[in-house]
Amino acid sequence: MLKNYRRRFVLLNMILVGLVLAGTFVIIGAVLYKNHYSELQNTMTLVLKPWNASEGKQPPHSANKKQQPPDKPESTSHEPQSPPEPKAQPSQSQFQKDDNITTIFYNSRDKDISVLSETLSFDGEVSEIVPEIAKQKDSFGTLGQYHIIYYREKTENEYKIAVTDISYINDRMVNIVIILVLTYLLSMGLVFFISLKLSRLAAQPMEKAIEMERKFVADISHDLKTPITVILANNSIIQSNPLAPVSENRQWIDSTDNAAKEMMNLVQEMLTLSSLESVEKTVVKEPVNLSSAAQKCVLQMESVAYERGITMNDSIEEQIFIQSTDDYTKRICSSLIENALKYEPDNGRISVKVYALRKKALLSVQNYGSVISENDLPHIFDRFYRSDKTRSLSGGHGLGLPIIRQMTKLIDAQIDVQSNSDIGTIFTVIFETP
Repeated sequence: MLKNYRRRFVLLNMILVGLVLAGTFVIIGAVLYKNHYSELQNTMTLVLKPWNASEGKQPPHSANKKQQPPDKPESTSHEPQSPPEPKAQPSQSQFQKDDNITTIFYNSRDKDISVLSETLSFDGEVSEIVPEIAKQKDSFGTLGQYHIIYYREKTENEYKIAVTDISYINDRMVNIVIILVLTYLLSMGLVFFISLKLSRLAAQPMEKAIEMERKFVADISHDLKTPITVILANNSIIQSNPLAPVSENRQWIDSTDNAAKEMMNLVQEMLTLSSLESVEKTVVKEPVNLSSAAQKCVLQMESVAYERGITMNDSIEEQIFIQSTDDYTKRICSSLIENALKYEPDNGRISVKVYALRKKALLSVQNYGSVISENDLPHIFDRFYRSDKTRSLSGGHGLGLPIIRQMTKLIDAQIDVQSNSDIGTIFTVIFETP
């Protein structure tokens, strides 16, 4: 079951992260494409910029409308104008700012076409392409039928045009797409590895809970099996001699009664813990006299301590009030004292203290003759947990301390335990005061 849970966790995580990464990379690709497109427009503007510096000066152009290199001067009938300053009249190398861009001058009135940089081969004649560019509504765009991208500037009947092959953008975008795909695959691989690790971490509490549940079922089955066996055996004995008087069957009746009470106690503890752990459980706290409650619990347990020769010392300050309820306060005090008596050897001693410290009220119950092992100490408040030593010394079901801890949580108190060979075992509850 846990393996299936982990597989679903990894699958859902991969799907969600994969969709998010795919959407992110698509957006990145679109932004980069737009940026490259804008950069290309800026580049084409720079290629045509020298013409803007010499506005009004007609560039050299061929009489032939077909594409000719600019280094073949054209004979004209009129005298050429005196050359402008070097800064205003760009050289041929200045026009060729990008080897991937062809610059063209077009006079729509004379139908003259001058190719200033012959760097590209087009899917069509220049004489067909250039008039088509002049007709376009947008000054920057794409001619899909010729697979070119153009930029156009117009002054009267003269057009200054920069043209590049559409592969200028496509080649760059292919490289970007390859990088994004590789990044996506590497990211998904990393996500898969992290998801596996997270699935193990996420499954650990469930594995622990399932293991505790299995152990609880085994313990409860054992605890229920014993009294049920006793009841069935006693009933069998009684039924074997139906005419015997009640006095002769008294021991079997009493044994059956004790077994039934043990089962009832187990069921009651389970119901109590279930009620305390309910999500909707709320507690209305009120001022409660902790000193009085602890003193009453000590008096009730003195007879048990006396029978086993255990010395019970108490140091209870008077009029210590806490924020709690009467039921919870009595249950916490009595359970801790009863727990200390249960695990204290005969002729030992326990100590009960109630005192105030820094606007807090503390209840401390200490038994000197028993120690909780380091392995068991972190788990004693876990539901259904019982160490082997605990199971052998008592008939408890591992629900007493979890019930106490849940009660302390509901009243905003804290419970702690210390245990070693020097001090024995000390349970301390820190209460809020009014």
